[in-house]
Amino acid sequence: MENAVEKTISDSLFKNSKALLGKATDLSPSYVEAMKNAQEIFQTKGIPTKKNEDWIYTNIGPHLSPRFYELKESIVHDVPSSVLDKRGMIIFNNGIFNKFLSHLPEGMELDTVTPENDFFDTFDSLNFATSLAPLAFKIKKNTVVDFPVTIVHQVDDVGVNKIVSPRLKITAEENTNIRFMEIFESTNRDLFQYTTNAVTKFILRPNAIVEHVKIQNEALNATHVGLTNAEVDRDAKFKSVTVDIGLLVARHNINVNLNATGAESTVHGLFSLKKTEHTDVFSIIHHNAAHTLSDQLFKGILSGDSHGAFTGKIIIKQDAQQSASAQLNKNLLLSKKAHIDTRPQLLVHADDVKCAHGATVGQLSKDEEFYLESRGIPKERARKLLCFGFATDALNKIEDETIKKAAIKIVMDNLDQAGLGEMTI
Repeated sequence: MENAVEKTISDSLFKNSKALLGKATDLSPSYVEAMKNAQEIFQTKGIPTKKNEDWIYTNIGPHLSPRFYELKESIVHDVPSSVLDKRGMIIFNNGIFNKFLSHLPEGMELDTVTPENDFFDTFDSLNFATSLAPLAFKIKKNTVVDFPVTIVHQVDDVGVNKIVSPRLKITAEENTNIRFMEIFESTNRDLFQYTTNAVTKFILRPNAIVEHVKIQNEALNATHVGLTNAEVDRDAKFKSVTVDIGLLVARHNINVNLNATGAESTVHGLFSLKKTEHTDVFSIIHHNAAHTLSDQLFKGILSGDSHGAFTGKIIIKQDAQQSASAQLNKNLLLSKKAHIDTRPQLLVHADDVKCAHGATVGQLSKDEEFYLESRGIPKERARKLLCFGFATDALNKIEDETIKKAAIKIVMDNLDQAGLGEMTI
C-alpha cells in the first residue's frame, strides 16, 4: 500500500471487519466465513499499483473513496428514468438491491447466493468481502424474454465519499434468451464523488443466449471499478457491449470463459473521453474447449487531456482446436494531449485455429471535414458527426434495438459536451 488513501481503506476494513460482517445477518455462516477469507486475500494482495503488469496504465489507489457503504436497507426513490421497460427492472441504491422498486420478468426468480473462494483479482475479493447484500437470480429453463431488462446502479448523496459494492450473479438455464442493459449512474452527475466496485457474473447453461450491455454514466468525479464475468457452456452465446462516456477514473475488467464445444462470445465496446478523464479496459477471453468462437471490437474517442487504455487477451488452450477468434481496437485522437495505450494480445497453445488481432490510432480526416463543411454543416457539428460515425460500428454491435437507441442517445449527448472545436493536431 503506497499512499494514505490505500492505507485508510485497508485499516478501515481491518478495524471494522467484525462490525461489517455482523451486519451480514441474512447470509449463511459459510458465506460469512468466505467473506472473512476474502478480506484476508485483500489484506495480503492489497490494491494494485502500476508495478502490476495488468495495471501498468492505471494508478487506481489515490482515487478510491476511504470508507465502505454499510447500510443494509436501500433508500426508496422513484423509478429511474433510465429504466427501459417497467416489466423488467432490477434497481440498486448505493449497491443495495431495492426490492420495493424492482420488478422481475416472468421466468426470472431470486436464487441462493453461494460462498466463493476463487476471485478474478483483488477488487473482486474486496467486493465479496464488503458486499452486505449480494444478489443472485436464475432464469428458468426455456424462458424467452422479448423485452430488455434494465439493471440500474444508482448512487445518491448517502453514498458520497464511500465505496459501494453491488454484487450480482445471474444464471441462465438451458434454452433461455434474455437481454440486459446494466447502467451505472448517480442522482447528481456534476457534484458527487464516490467509488463503485461492482461485480456482475453470468453463468450460461447449454443453448442459453444472453446479451449484456454495460453503460458507465456515473458522476464525473467518481471512480468506477467493474468486473463482468461469464462462464459459457455448450452452444451458448454471451454477447457483451461496454459503453463508457468518461469520469475521473474507470477500470472495466471483462473475463469470459468458453468452456464447452460450440460456446460463443462477442465482447465489444466504446469509450468516449474528454478533459482529463481516464478509462482502462482489461479484457480476457479464454477458449477452454474445441470449436469455440469469439469476436471483439473496441473503439476509443479521446479529446482534451484524456487517457485511454485497452488490453485485450485471447487465450486459446491446447485442447481448444479448430477455434476461431478475432480482435480489433481502433482509436480516434482529437487533440495533442489525448493519449491511448493499446495491447491486443493472442496467446495460442493450439495449432489448428483461426486468429487475428490488431490496433489502429488515427485522427479525423481533414478531407471528410471539408466535405461536410462545404455542404453548409458547421465545423463543430461536422466533427461530431464524424466522431459518431466512427462510434457507430461499436454501437451497432448492440442487437436489442431499444438498448441500442438508449446507448446512442447517451453517446450523442456526451459528444455534445466534448467541445469538438478546432483540431489541434
